[in-house]
Amino acid sequence: MRSKWKILFLCGFVLMGLAGCSAPRGTDGKTKVDQIIASEKIEIPKSQVNTTEIGDETLKKEYGKLKDSDTITIEPTGFGATLSQSWFDGLIVWPIAQLINVFASWTDAGVGIILATLLIQLVVFAFTYKSQLASQRMQEIQPELTRIQNKYKDKTDDRSRMLMAQETQKIYQKYDIHPFGTILVTFIQLPIMMGMYYATMRASAVVYGSFLGMSLSETPIEAFKSLGTGSVQWGPIIIYLLMIVMQIVSLKLPQWLKKYDDKKNGVRRKKYLKENDNPMASTMNMTMYFTTAMIAFMYLSWPIAMSFYWFVSSCVRSLMQLYMHFVLMKKQQKKAA
Repeated sequence: MRSKWKILFLCGFVLMGLAGCSAPRGTDGKTKVDQIIASEKIEIPKSQVNTTEIGDETLKKEYGKLKDSDTITIEPTGFGATLSQSWFDGLIVWPIAQLINVFASWTDAGVGIILATLLIQLVVFAFTYKSQLASQRMQEIQPELTRIQNKYKDKTDDRSRMLMAQETQKIYQKYDIHPFGTILVTFIQLPIMMGMYYATMRASAVVYGSFLGMSLSETPIEAFKSLGTGSVQWGPIIIYLLMIVMQIVSLKLPQWLKKYDDKKNGVRRKKYLKENDNPMASTMNMTMYFTTAMIAFMYLSWPIAMSFYWFVSSCVRSLMQLYMHFVLMKKQQKKAA
């Protein structure tokens, strides 16, 4: 119960932090010039940034005198300046944006996002691998939970409910699963995902940078609009579609691994183990598809850098799931035996 309240408090704390974040992009879809986070002094064309919706009226007038072809000097952004905007900007957005800038300075913005994503995912995995392992186990033991549910399907008396709860708890203990603890991964990834969202819009390397000749500040919806023209922007469209595919793969992978193990071990799935007869499995699938649809809808209007980040992140998560299944879980099974 104490862990439950800690997680709920953390969620509320993060939401308050997000509420304090200002919108980095203007109504024209460009990043506001005063929201850019730079690691070094850079010159950027006025046409690539928004100068009309910034807070400083003096700077707004100065920028208004410039031509679109003129350049604007962006000074390095300090931690203190970002922290003064909000604690979320300072503690989460600024480090991620600077990480992208540093990595991008070695290569380009796309590789910068890849390396930053790899590093962030490895750090998250190091702190939450037990919760992630439990979350993966939770999906893989659905057939056993279904067996218990069907056993007491038509029994509504208190004794049957108590026995069902006890048998379910034994399954959790057998696989060392703490159901509420699996939510910890989601609450940790939420602020990181939002931090990455803001960082990809504010990192100077992304604002004026590119990947394989493609501007990462563009949005997928702009690319889809180009389908009716002579010059189709295939890059953003391909990345966006790959992101959706890998999102589904990363969510379905634990179920596929379970089926692979059952087939390998010669386990025949009985009728009561089928997903159609399992309300919990059906709910999980519905949640998975709803989440994917929601992400696909949101990312249509977000910078393609965000779709690229989520694609790389889903690939990393899938590799980690394979590692947990074939290495960590096998080790634990050998110890239990």
